[in-house]
Amino acid sequence: MSQQNEFDPLFEEMKSAELSDSAKRDSLANIQRKLSRKRPHFIPTLASGIAAVAVIVFLVFFASNSSMFENISSGGAGEDQLVFTGSSENWKVEYVVTYPKEDWQKIVYTITFIGNDVPESVEYSIDGTFGGHYGGDKLSADQSVGGRSEGNGAKVQENEEIDATIKWDGKSESFLLTREE
Repeated sequence: MSQQNEFDPLFEEMKSAELSDSAKRDSLANIQRKLSRKRPHFIPTLASGIAAVAVIVFLVFFASNSSMFENISSGGAGEDQLVFTGSSENWKVEYVVTYPKEDWQKIVYTITFIGNDVPESVEYSIDGTFGGHYGGDKLSADQSVGGRSEGNGAKVQENEEIDATIKWDGKSESFLLTREE
């Protein structure tokens, strides 16, 4: 008789054998213990490794750029900003200059009427050592007119003196814009 045939009756007999209550509890406890063991899975481990490498690459390549690091650490979102404001009896001007990257500046200005008799249109000039902005336009619903420019020309300096002249309805007002600290 072959060895396999000798075991078959033994296995048949074991199928009908009853386990004691303690043997059942021990078997169930062993199964639960094996199931409760947490094994590290490959994908989450790989993902956290990739995230760690990405952080290191960011720190090495980007944070080493001192001007970017200074802007990030100061909360400047990567841009330095200069804000110049000024007003007269009838007008208020805000002139904002940002430097999003080296040798590049963006300028956004808003001229707002604060007087009593709202004009339909306005002519303006905003001048400094960097050049200027000139134009004429109808006022918007919020009684303002504005513009924007960007480029790598002459930069607006921190100590810049900016002159604003506004003409409307045969009237004219000129005033100085100063930097907000």
